[in-house]
Amino acid sequence: MKKTSRLLPAKLLMATLALGAIQAHAATSMSDADILNILKQRVDTDKKAVGLVVGIVDEKGSRVISYGYANLAERRPVDGDTLFEIGSITSAFTGVAMMDMAEKSEVRLKEPIETYLPDGVRIPYYEDRKITLSDLSSHRSGLPAVPGTPGTGTDNPYAGFTTSKAYEFLGSYQMRYDVGSRYLYSSLGNGLLGQVLSQRAGTDYETLIKNRVTTPLGMTATSVNLNADLQKRMATGYSSKAQFTVAPTWNFSAFEGAGGLHSSANDMLKFLAANMDQTKTPLNGTMHKLQMPFEIGNRLLLVWGGYNNKFNSSILGLEGRTGGYSSYIAFDKKAGKGVVILSNADVSVADIGNKIINTDFPLAQ
Repeated sequence: MKKTSRLLPAKLLMATLALGAIQAHAATSMSDADILNILKQRVDTDKKAVGLVVGIVDEKGSRVISYGYANLAERRPVDGDTLFEIGSITSAFTGVAMMDMAEKSEVRLKEPIETYLPDGVRIPYYEDRKITLSDLSSHRSGLPAVPGTPGTGTDNPYAGFTTSKAYEFLGSYQMRYDVGSRYLYSSLGNGLLGQVLSQRAGTDYETLIKNRVTTPLGMTATSVNLNADLQKRMATGYSSKAQFTVAPTWNFSAFEGAGGLHSSANDMLKFLAANMDQTKTPLNGTMHKLQMPFEIGNRLLLVWGGYNNKFNSSILGLEGRTGGYSSYIAFDKKAGKGVVILSNADVSVADIGNKIINTDFPLAQ
């Protein structure tokens, strides 16, 4: 009896804590009306957006909430089928393609990338450590955020950055840090990874992503180049630097893996649901591997970087930004919530996404 009396309070305490956790979790839910009010506030009052489309995956299933305009002049409203530039979220697609190729023994994640590039291409390295596929995907390559010699201007930093110019830049670049020694986000690294995988697959980047990711997931509105029908659905991008003037479209030339994809909320919901195991697809296992630490003793993940554990969350997220667009995709599998937000203005929307997943996260002021 004494043994039982000692254990019972502990069990009751655990049950109480579990109940409290469930109640706390339930309290973080937002209604669709609350979400719509946030979008209206951001567009009408704060003037930090033109059009916003939110795709949500939770216990209710998948749905879209939208507000604002795809084009200010035409007053055309945004909806779940409106297309946007998704910027660096493109790297999530690149990562899935990479892991798919690794699972099929077409590449090895710890192999130096020069193995898969044409002879004569010089890749910078620090001392004896060479850049691998996993270094590019985890942003530990030591490469800079953007090319040191941008194309036609800062409004479109990758314009004209052809494959030959990219190789020329890499061949002359002097590394500042040891490869693998630190996390330094690199859009250039994302672009190079897409180039390496495309070279290995013997195709262009768009075909690589179509074959490895979008077609298996049934995504029909996610691509680099837009046909006439998709172009009609494209939102106009706006720069916040001059009170929402039309921004130039970004052209990533041969480095589409840095951010060349366009997509819609309805299409991105398929990608989000697959990452959350809410739908059964051929890529569920591949995506799951990207959500686990790549190396023993190192919590850094390929593609996603790491979990956001604030406010007892466990969120994986990626933000994208180009000259006239911003985007965010995030999910908390433990909470069963995921969100994708697409905007045709270059102002971050990550705070909205985190708020939808867990209301303890504050909105930007």
